Amino acid sequence: KVTNYLFDAFRGPDTVLLKQRPVGEVADLLNEAIPGLDINQLEEPGYEVITRIDLGVLPEVRRREPVGAEEWNTNMDPEGRMRNISHLKQTIFKGGLCHVLRKEGWKFLLGYFPWESTLEERRSLTRRKTDEYFRMKLQWKSVSEEQEKHNSMFRDHRSLIEKDVNRTDRTNTFYEGQDNPGLILLHDVLMTYCMYDFDLGYVQGMSDLLSPILYVMEDEVDAFWCFVSFMDQMHQNFEEQMQGMKTQLIQLSTLLRLLDLSFWNYLVAQDSGHLYFCFRWLLIRFKRELSFPDVLRLWEVMWTGLPCQNFHLLVCCAILDSEKHQIMEEQYGFNEILKVCVLLCFACMCVFTCICLCVSARLVGESWGREEESWGGEKRRVGGRKEESGESTTDTLMSGPLCLLVVFNHSLLKVSI
Repeated sequence: KVTNYLFDAFRGPDTVLLKQRPVGEVADLLNEAIPGLDINQLEEPGYEVITRIDLGVLPEVRRREPVGAEEWNTNMDPEGRMRNISHLKQTIFKGGLCHVLRKEGWKFLLGYFPWESTLEERRSLTRRKTDEYFRMKLQWKSVSEEQEKHNSMFRDHRSLIEKDVNRTDRTNTFYEGQDNPGLILLHDVLMTYCMYDFDLGYVQGMSDLLSPILYVMEDEVDAFWCFVSFMDQMHQNFEEQMQGMKTQLIQLSTLLRLLDLSFWNYLVAQDSGHLYFCFRWLLIRFKRELSFPDVLRLWEVMWTGLPCQNFHLLVCCAILDSEKHQIMEEQYGFNEILKVCVLLCFACMCVFTCICLCVSARLVGESWGREEESWGGEKRRVGGRKEESGESTTDTLMSGPLCLLVVFNHSLLKVSI
């Protein structure tokens, strides 16, 4: 589906856009601009232009209180199955989890515990996973010095893990001091992961992803399997070809171009259009840019999968927007831009503001869906078919290949694909 928001992004300020483009030409344009987007003209015979709409006064939205034990338990049936999962995820997205619930809630959010599992099934799963973990741990524990001499990969992984563990979150009370039990657990879990995933092994940065999980779980078995689930999402970031990082940087550049063309053009003019200074943000999900409590809150919000799987790219855009005026007004060049973004460290309210704005966006989107018929005087058509009355415009766009999100830039309302 093609919107005139996309048209505005790709045409220059002085370019006159034709009223109609051939369907094939638009498809080629999209495929070139958004990697991975495949438009099949046989399956999608037409496209629709959605005109701009004045949404009026923006609703005042505040982040709600974190989900507590009582609210969590009301969403669980007598056998321990979670109910109202979609509503529960939205609630977590809007307020997060209280800290005492994270040990249980993160297992569901990361996929270690299935949402539909009973309490007894989870106990059985934990017993099996505990046995499996210690079998893998025993494998590297039982490697003799003679064996290690003839296994360069094992030596390299162990050496890198030991170096990284000794400099990971040492100011956190869970990891501070010499011979800290937390450091030993961090080391053991990472070494065991090398036995779990021989192809990947250990890559620098993975200790940053494990540290908050181990801090919350306070148990090496639970931390390991939650880390495995998290690494399933992040695996491509650490592969040798780093295809995941390349794709995300391209997507972020495309998104920023759609959101703020003037700022994107400025970055390109300063040889910064590739956005390599965002590399660490994407690699370890803002782990070193935010305070530790904010990392816990942001990660659990992103693990809900709302409002889209690439929510972290929108957070990147919000961060860049917060620094845009300083960068452009001071006419920063390549080195200054790199320094500002690499040394960026946010106050607690910054991340909450970013998330709150996106919550506002979702609420506005829902309002948009409720009022869809009053805009054009007739029902929308999706792919040449009339939309069912029970499905809102926002639901359709959120579930499709092009996820329409509303992001606020000060007083301006902007729309991104």
